[in-house]
Amino acid sequence: MTKAFSIANPQAPPGRRTVLLALVHYFESLLAGIYDHAKAAGWNVPDLRYYRHQAFSRAFKPDGVMFHPHPDTAPLVKRFFRGGVPLVQLRDITPQRCCVVQDQEATGRAAAEHFAERGFRNMAFLHSEDYEHCQFKPIGQSFVERARELGARADLISVQRPGRVLPWTRFGTLAKRFAKEVSRLHLPLGIFTFHDLMALRICQFCEAFGLSVPEQVGVLGIGNDPYKCDYAPTPLSSVDPNFYRQGQVAAERLERLMDGEPAPAEPILIPPTGVAGRQSTDVLALPDVETARALRYMWEHLAEPLSVGGVADAVAISRRKLERHFRKYLGRSVTEELTRKRIERSCELLKGTDLTGRDIARQIGFDTQTYFGRVFRKAMGMTPGQYRLAHIAGGALP
Repeated sequence: MTKAFSIANPQAPPGRRTVLLALVHYFESLLAGIYDHAKAAGWNVPDLRYYRHQAFSRAFKPDGVMFHPHPDTAPLVKRFFRGGVPLVQLRDITPQRCCVVQDQEATGRAAAEHFAERGFRNMAFLHSEDYEHCQFKPIGQSFVERARELGARADLISVQRPGRVLPWTRFGTLAKRFAKEVSRLHLPLGIFTFHDLMALRICQFCEAFGLSVPEQVGVLGIGNDPYKCDYAPTPLSSVDPNFYRQGQVAAERLERLMDGEPAPAEPILIPPTGVAGRQSTDVLALPDVETARALRYMWEHLAEPLSVGGVADAVAISRRKLERHFRKYLGRSVTEELTRKRIERSCELLKGTDLTGRDIARQIGFDTQTYFGRVFRKAMGMTPGQYRLAHIAGGALP
């Protein structure tokens, strides 16, 4: 008879702690936060992905465990809990142990504020089929509540039905459901959803029915996965949950539990870092699509020598009509909007990069550094160099 295969227990060398990762959903930045602490602390960190659950003998007892609640991890987690092993839970589904989780209410509020800052007065949260019983409900609730506090209309929508979930290969049927949901709302509309993949599907639904993203529908996801967001046909804006900080705090908390400290009575909440804005929400919400498209064109070509006539030609509208629409919907001329956006972009570059004033001037379409400095000072009341120094010093900025 062939002897059953088994794997040696992943014990650490003497003097080092063994911390087992029993995760189901893996995010690179979450693991980075965990591993950075583990490296500094000298942990041995076996990953359950690389072991069969049955391979651990009853004698195996790690010093600590970080886990996601899931049927695949439940038997092992239950056994270690009964054995007195310190545990840290990284998802807040039925929190029963020490939890280090994302602050879902803060996530919903950040999304609503992101849309409101861009002038969206109509918003919606597209939820999953099990919304009433899923972990994303607090996100949707806080999003709707905050949107309404900010004076917007906010609704809940869905393309799936409870108990009758369609496979995503049924694209046509799901897209028609999406179109029906949107048809009862008002454009321009900001749609927030529970993860980046669903946000990408929303972009596909919009394309199928001729809705422009972001001019008519702004789309926002959660996760800030660069592979999904940066390389999408329409680069996707996303709430960054701060997975790195979650992993780091979870590892620090587990260290303290292994040192004998009691577990906190309440979950430890990690707020998002904010919204990583990309093209899917990079627009001012306007009732006129032509004006919105002209704005998009200007914002995407800031480094070029733009003229009012050139912008009008690019979006197939007369110069006179373009100027009239800008005055009507924005309260400023095309030239004034172009200058405003260039100064806004220059502030981002001054705060977030080490680029010289000359390089910044080139990137935002000013002919010379001198002219850039003159326009910047008129708009901001200080020179670009003073603005950068004030930011570095943590002073109050306009």
